[in-house]
Amino acid sequence: MDTLTEQAALRVAMAVKSLPNVNVRSLLGLLIQHLGEPLSEEKLMGLSAQAFHLMINSLGGDASRKDITSALNTLTDPSLSQVGVPTVKVTQPLAGPKLRVALTSNQGEMINGHYGSCMRVLIYEVNDFAYQLVDVRPIDAGLKGEDRALFLLSKIKDCQILFTLSIGGPAAARVTRANIHPIKRAVPQSADDALTELSTVIRQSPPPWLQKCMGIYHPKNLVDADVA
Repeated sequence: MDTLTEQAALRVAMAVKSLPNVNVRSLLGLLIQHLGEPLSEEKLMGLSAQAFHLMINSLGGDASRKDITSALNTLTDPSLSQVGVPTVKVTQPLAGPKLRVALTSNQGEMINGHYGSCMRVLIYEVNDFAYQLVDVRPIDAGLKGEDRALFLLSKIKDCQILFTLSIGGPAAARVTRANIHPIKRAVPQSADDALTELSTVIRQSPPPWLQKCMGIYHPKNLVDADVA
């Protein structure tokens, strides 16, 4: 049986960001113990402030009352239910040379997930004037270690670029060996900003590595030889 729904997992992951020295596993354990399985949005929204404060205090961390209240709001705010998984609305493939780009995401069309813990991967086509979402690939939260690493790689193996908040050295090396170029963002960024910027680079002055990804790379010495 699943221990939690995808939207409940998203809420818990977001709530932990407000709680210093509290990890996802500890908070999940307490919530499941208190609310039962499977953990769902409906159960979280029924969580009382008193019960949640007792849970966090039992962990012996240094979360302030403000931190705990912020995390509780994330778990119980009904408006967050409006933030769903992005919808694919592709009518036809983009024309001309293009890239397939992966974004690690937890919410909306955003680069807001870490490679090792994201909830889904968003796949886009990008050319010199446009981009479009072509697939949404969920990540199995129950996978750990090597199994998760291999699963993640299988989800992006048809891409040339990976945008992510962070990625460890060994994972980055594995991604690079698969001919996927990892690009880290220091802070969350919208897909629109990242892909518009990428599209502009493709249109104006793509570096050689990007030209290779798109199959349009023509080394100068080969061009000169043809001319001669």
